[in-house]
Amino acid sequence: MIEYALPDPPQPGESCSGCGRASVGAIAAGADGNIWFNDAGHRAVGRITTSGAVTELPLPAEVGNPYGIASGPDGKIWVTTNGGGQGRPDWILRIGPGDTITKFQAGTRAGDGFGTGPGSITAGPDGNLWFTEFWSNRIGRMTPVGVLTEFPIPTPDSAPRGIGRGPDGNVWFVESSRRHTAIAKITPAGAVTEYPMGGVPNDLYPNAIIAGPDGNLWFTQTNSAAPQGDIGRVTPNGVLTMFALPKGGRPVDLANGPDGNVWFTDVSGNAVGRMSPAGDIRQFELPRRNAQPQGIAAGSDGRMWFSEGGRIASIGVRVPEAKLSSRVLRFDRGSALETRAVDVTNTGEAGLKIDAVAFAGSDQSAFTMVRDGCTGRTVAVNASCRIELSFTPSSELSVRAARLAITDNATASPHSVSLVAQLPDCKLPLFVSTASSSTSQGEFLSLRDGTVVEDPTGGFVTEGMRSQSETRPVLYGNLPATFDTSAGRWVPAHDRSISPDGSRYAYVDHRQPPDFQLHVVDVATGRDRIVPLLAGFWAVLGFTYEGIYVRQSYEGSGPGLTLVNPDSGSVRTIFSDSAVSLVAGHVAWITTRNESDTLPQPPGMGGSSNEVQSRDLITSQRTAWIYRPGSDLGPVAAGNGSIVVSGRDRASNFLLVVSAPGQAVPITFPETGDISSFTGGLVAAANGWWLGSLDGVYLWTPRLGAVLVSEVKAALAGTCA
Repeated sequence: MIEYALPDPPQPGESCSGCGRASVGAIAAGADGNIWFNDAGHRAVGRITTSGAVTELPLPAEVGNPYGIASGPDGKIWVTTNGGGQGRPDWILRIGPGDTITKFQAGTRAGDGFGTGPGSITAGPDGNLWFTEFWSNRIGRMTPVGVLTEFPIPTPDSAPRGIGRGPDGNVWFVESSRRHTAIAKITPAGAVTEYPMGGVPNDLYPNAIIAGPDGNLWFTQTNSAAPQGDIGRVTPNGVLTMFALPKGGRPVDLANGPDGNVWFTDVSGNAVGRMSPAGDIRQFELPRRNAQPQGIAAGSDGRMWFSEGGRIASIGVRVPEAKLSSRVLRFDRGSALETRAVDVTNTGEAGLKIDAVAFAGSDQSAFTMVRDGCTGRTVAVNASCRIELSFTPSSELSVRAARLAITDNATASPHSVSLVAQLPDCKLPLFVSTASSSTSQGEFLSLRDGTVVEDPTGGFVTEGMRSQSETRPVLYGNLPATFDTSAGRWVPAHDRSISPDGSRYAYVDHRQPPDFQLHVVDVATGRDRIVPLLAGFWAVLGFTYEGIYVRQSYEGSGPGLTLVNPDSGSVRTIFSDSAVSLVAGHVAWITTRNESDTLPQPPGMGGSSNEVQSRDLITSQRTAWIYRPGSDLGPVAAGNGSIVVSGRDRASNFLLVVSAPGQAVPITFPETGDISSFTGGLVAAANGWWLGSLDGVYLWTPRLGAVLVSEVKAALAGTCA
């Protein structure tokens, strides 16, 4: 796989419109042999040659953001643009010789100002361009000279998205309303036939559609609330067959490969994959975390080209694949004379050439290469090589860590194996839940051997916004749950909502209609005591020795802090002039706006908070801990004298550990230096933080940075027990 960075690439996982950073979505193969793409971040259309030379063409100021792109029957590039509900017309652009851009209005829609919402576009069998109109519920047809005809879709509000030329002389498209999903076709004369698929809020909904190599139509389906998406196949007479992706997969776009397979991008799986006409799936991991693969197309060079936010990449259709027997090797002081091994297996279709195996990281000198059976080898398909390592302990008893970097010709190179020694001998509570399931489960990760065991007493059932334990006495509250070490059981509340002695926890029941009541629950008996609050949407910020701190909260943080006595029920306003994110001990952590900031705020709704302050609840003294111009900041965890701050600016999201006023360090992944912007729970460790991520569980310390300790994907749910 080869990647080409575009000008001003953002951090992995970031995308934006008109922000001045590259943000690529749809791509298409042009008749000129180049790959063409839409760059919404630069408000441009670009092309890249098969050797990687990039040219970008700024769009006219009066048009909206680019969305769909296709090579037309006239050999020109055609692009749909959206006014974005700003009262501007929607346009279809034609890019001709000399990079001339001609715009044609893409229909009109009266009433709400959203325009027609032109989406995907394709070359039709009749020599015209066909595109979906998301907001106006129509299919548009435009001749190469710009004459527009629009055809209504029989089902109201069907939300048409993807569109493609069919093998039967018709144009096929998908309908993706959350109340109605369908695959549909339209004849060149405008007659529409729909094949309904269902449609309830948690259903998968179709997105992209193409004519496959087997004479059928292929389409993607996804929904963030489902365990995974799938890829569907529909015959020209409407017979459907579905193929589920591996758990967590979210397919986005499709393209035919020169190898007779359908290739696709998987945004959540961070992979590019292919599917045979029989439905066999193979996926290829991308080198960069959270790369956000989107559009995909077959290039004139026999490779598959796809977009990655701030990059354009290509991959060959015969791919070597390196599968590691483990991404984490653990050592302790008693295993100094023992070796640990990792096997590298080629599960691809071409020879896996391994160029180098090397140590990296803070404690690399503490690890020894006992045997390297991989460097310089070309590993045949289905064959393996082995690397054996040992650890030399020292007088330093803290966690020791390094990485083994394996450089080869497979995707996701260099591959990294985390080497970690002298982890504490304890069990880390984890919590697993999905938006599509009514059940959730607590489990424990053994740091000594890496095993994960479900706790039979850690099950929860969710109904609406309230959850209850399956273990008696039944405890009611909100997820995610936390393992209460003092009480020895799981409770449905955030760790900040548990009393310091672990005997009680607090929650606000957010079921509708709201009752504006605070619940104080005894963990041992399940006794639920209700404390009435004034009307408002309340959130629990902390349960301390002084009482329960709450604030008004709806879509944002309301100003003020209120203290509730869990025994008497008395309510007292502490202050009303600041927005509090959390309370830990006798400190309230406040977000505020430093008006000396002259930099543009990050995009998004509402104003931004560029400063985090501590406010001592005894003395009322305020101290600025971090101020970052041009950003939006918010504390998300506090412990052991430090805080973790989540932030964003116009370029990226980030996560910072602030150990003292003005002393902030980003949490980054050591393999790439990418900033960690995703967490599945944050728990203070002895000298750092445990955090969950898309890769697994990490331990971050100031000396080591982020160290992968387990590949399990779950939220952290309490201190190590």
